[in-house]
Amino acid sequence: MQPGTRLTMAAIILLAATACAGTPLPDGRDLATRSRQAWAGDWHAVWQIEWAGAPVRGPLVAEVWHAADGRLRIETLEAPTAALSGLTLVDDGTTVSLYDLRRNQVTSGPDEQVRIPLASDALDVVDWLFGEMAGATVNVAGHETLESGPATRLEVALPAGDQASLWVHDETGLPARVELQSGVWGDVTLTARSISAVMHQQPALFDSPGPTPA
Repeated sequence: MQPGTRLTMAAIILLAATACAGTPLPDGRDLATRSRQAWAGDWHAVWQIEWAGAPVRGPLVAEVWHAADGRLRIETLEAPTAALSGLTLVDDGTTVSLYDLRRNQVTSGPDEQVRIPLASDALDVVDWLFGEMAGATVNVAGHETLESGPATRLEVALPAGDQASLWVHDETGLPARVELQSGVWGDVTLTARSISAVMHQQPALFDSPGPTPA
């Protein structure tokens, strides 16, 4: 065999071996940081929320628009009780307003008082989880295809002994699914049916909701 041929064969074997080895898994903490940054930005998602042990366990399905400046809009699409059906919450950065379509009524006030059960709490859970990440152990556990698309699963052991699984959406870096077992929050499962990052949210999304004009 000529030297040039031997070199060519060696290169082919090396490439084949590399392909068989597969792409190395990403660093778990880097992925968690990417996800936290994406979560703080502009995004739109449809979330299914299940909460074992809560007064209302769900599932609740809510559509959420989040802006990087903190503005927020939540609409309930499917609800386990009539009281959670047809609700729209808007936080315009100054005032939080909740519109109840069934009653054709608006309630306004501070964000700690004007909320949609399960939906508002679910967003708080993700905020809390990211806030606890600094002292957590984060390991990459695999790669899966969820309803919202391919995602990398992280296993998270929190300092107080709580456990979480976080799926990071490949395309956007956003959380695509969260499973939390916590002494603070109980057992929570959040699943994105769809999720996307957007450049800028439409300002009209964060206009205060109100009764339908007669």
